[in-house]
Amino acid sequence: MLSVLPKRLIKNPSKFLKNVNNTIMITITTQKSKFFSQISYNKMINDLPFHNLTCTCSQKGSLIKHGCYTRFVKIYGELCKLKILRLICKCCNKTHAILPDWIVPYSRILLNDFVAIILAYQQRITFEPIMIENLLIDENNIRYIIKQFKKYWKERLTAFKIHLHNQLSLKCFKRYNRQFMQIKSTSNILFSCTHIT
Repeated sequence: MLSVLPKRLIKNPSKFLKNVNNTIMITITTQKSKFFSQISYNKMINDLPFHNLTCTCSQKGSLIKHGCYTRFVKIYGELCKLKILRLICKCCNKTHAILPDWIVPYSRILLNDFVAIILAYQQRITFEPIMIENLLIDENNIRYIIKQFKKYWKERLTAFKIHLHNQLSLKCFKRYNRQFMQIKSTSNILFSCTHIT
């Protein structure tokens, strides 16, 4: 495999290996809705102006559809299967997964459920309504979310006076280039369809 690589990568093969499967998330701001499904995701994709998306290599309009992967999220007490679109940059070959802002990367639990759990934790109220509304969220999920919040996000929110109510995603992207409660450090770009001219 190394013999077919350019000379600059043969000298440093770890540089090549580091870039393999270098997926970047693009999170799309969407209209707030109580109903999330493959249909609403597909509508978001169909309405997306691909020519306005910019790759991390700074090339605008170079992203093309590349395929999809299956993702599961806990919605309405069911494990809902979503096909997530993947784009590839024609210039640098980096792939980009397109996520709506109601999904937290690498989590099956939706952003609004994360917020509800953390608000209940901060206000010291019962988690029972959350578990009743989404039967797939149990005490173990809640303990894990609180643990991750305390470990990775509590101080971050406090440092920049970010509240759980107003423009949470936007503020987390502005300060940390991540969706709220995104634990893995995968690059994530926020794209707002409302700012298109």
